[in-house]
Amino acid sequence: ETMMVDNGFNFNGNFFTISDNHHTPFDQQTIEIGALNSFAATVYASKDLKVQEFLFGVPQIGMGHLAEMRVEVWFDYTGEISDIIVKQDTEVIDRSSLSITHQKVKCQEKDTEEKCDRTSMSAVFLEPLKDNVMAIKAMDFKLRDQTTYLNDGFDISGDSLNAMVTEMIPSPLKGEGLIKVTQNAKYSDYWSADDGRIFEKNTFGSFKQINHEFKRFQDSGDPRTRLHSGFGGVMDYEKLRAQSVFNSTALQAELGETFSHYITISERMTDEMYQEMLIQEHIAMKKLQEMDRQTRWN
Repeated sequence: ETMMVDNGFNFNGNFFTISDNHHTPFDQQTIEIGALNSFAATVYASKDLKVQEFLFGVPQIGMGHLAEMRVEVWFDYTGEISDIIVKQDTEVIDRSSLSITHQKVKCQEKDTEEKCDRTSMSAVFLEPLKDNVMAIKAMDFKLRDQTTYLNDGFDISGDSLNAMVTEMIPSPLKGEGLIKVTQNAKYSDYWSADDGRIFEKNTFGSFKQINHEFKRFQDSGDPRTRLHSGFGGVMDYEKLRAQSVFNSTALQAELGETFSHYITISERMTDEMYQEMLIQEHIAMKKLQEMDRQTRWN
């Protein structure tokens, strides 16, 4: 027995009616990291609901089993929640923030009886997911299941609230032993050491250094040179000196652009910006090399 259910899905108080299990027409929603977000699925199960699942980070339609994070809500024969299972390799959600509720509701507004099950979950997300597709899956006590995909899914992006992963790896320098490297971002192949060295981790788990130790403003020579760390101070001093010379009421002179201090790119750039630029250049070079190989092959 099948039945059309009104308002089959709910996100943060907004209801959506599901008419096609492989496509639900709603714009991609944004999940704010660090904030409480709520979801609800309303289903009709003629043989009683056994499991309601919420699947996040699904690679594509039909691959719900590869979800990066899932919440399973299990029910007993009386319709009471018997167990809640969270499956996640990393702390995608704050387990302590998870709340699950269940209630019987009308399947459609015109109904007089409450035959549908509405399962709601709320949780705080701590880090982004790689894929946006979400799915809700229901199974009854006859072990019949139905998965509904929310194609456009959810953009769970932003800075992770979890500490970045670290590893101890052999140093490329002889005699240095093991060094600690930190992953630059979740899913990133690039890892950084405390001294600024950047390493790329390949599919085999090996690390290769892609830069040399970076020391900002290795000063030598005259501070009046543009790349010297004291250059900005020299410019500020000269600007004040020029103001004292030209700020004469008799001359009615104005300080022109000649004495404005232009902040050079090297002065504006932080170590983090430098490392990110280096990584992006390395990625671009790899793509160009791959394009060149494909061109040669064709």
